[in-house]
Amino acid sequence: MTDDDTEVPGLVRELVTLSRRFRAHAERLHPDLSFVEYSLLSELSERDGARAGDLVGLYGLNKSTISRQVTALERAGLLVREPVPGNRRVQLLRPSDRGRELLARADARMYREVDARTAGWSPDEVRALRTLLARYNAAASAVAEDT
Repeated sequence: MTDDDTEVPGLVRELVTLSRRFRAHAERLHPDLSFVEYSLLSELSERDGARAGDLVGLYGLNKSTISRQVTALERAGLLVREPVPGNRRVQLLRPSDRGRELLARADARMYREVDARTAGWSPDEVRALRTLLARYNAAASAVAEDT
């Protein structure tokens, strides 16, 4: 906890509100992408592909959950599996052309949404928010270590 424990509950409320808002408005990103699909495709695109096991660790989900999500994305034509050169047993997951197209549209909508919410903010304020969120997201979870 921080020196001023009164700030933490307010921060938690704001983080929950942010998370809830993203999920509640996910269909506005793109009608053909759920928030989970958007999240997975975005991660795969940013990493230029990943193994299913990488996603298990990244999202903290079990293999069967990731497998179901990956299968659904593949059936929808949004994801392709490519063998890793030199190791045919390992498959790299990447957004398909259609997946990249839908992701680009969803990203554009997300950028417009964030731009509208930060209208009137200075570039330094936007940068500060991004920097603090990145720092928060990069921090190891003490709660996970306690369990």
